[in-house]
Amino acid sequence: MTMQAVAVGVMARLKAETAEHHARAEGKALQQKLVRGLLTRGEYAAWLGQMLLVHRALEAAVERSRPRAEVLKVITDEQTHSRRLMEDLAFYGVDAHGVRANRATVRLMARIDAIAAENPVAVLGLHYVLEGSMNGNTYIAMGVRKGLGLSPGQGDRYLDPYGPQQRAKWAEFRSGVDSCAWTVTDSDAAVEGAKAMFEGVGEVCEELGG
Repeated sequence: MTMQAVAVGVMARLKAETAEHHARAEGKALQQKLVRGLLTRGEYAAWLGQMLLVHRALEAAVERSRPRAEVLKVITDEQTHSRRLMEDLAFYGVDAHGVRANRATVRLMARIDAIAAENPVAVLGLHYVLEGSMNGNTYIAMGVRKGLGLSPGQGDRYLDPYGPQQRAKWAEFRSGVDSCAWTVTDSDAAVEGAKAMFEGVGEVCEELGG
């Protein structure tokens, strides 16, 4: 069974089998306030700071895992979002190097490291969640701009990294993932990685006040 080819596309599995986890994460009060543009600048910057630490942990895990997981070749430098988070934090006057991890963020960072060490293929699932969030973030960006009085490109680089190319970039990522050679075991690992990321991000939001 380990070497059995995956009949259903991995991206389809990731979407279907993490739907409940996705819904729980999006249902957090902080996420709802983001969409409605109800966060203050301080609250928004605090969220950006925690997401910076999460992305840094993931990006480090991707680099460590690349030699052991061929599927990670689909993750491009363009999908390295920590640099955009640093730009946004600078816009709000926050020193990115001084950001300290909350307890939930510490747990998620540790979970990312553990998953990467146990099965590097699962890192693709971790990445799927954060890269996929850019689809919804495009709409969140509109709420944040309205709530904070921002113009496009001001303090919203993380939420809207690709601009009008968002759909094309996501389609390219989806195609790249599904074109890789997957076994059932590897597909299972990616799904479990995605579930862990949804749960972890939800906990980060809860600790921030939602």
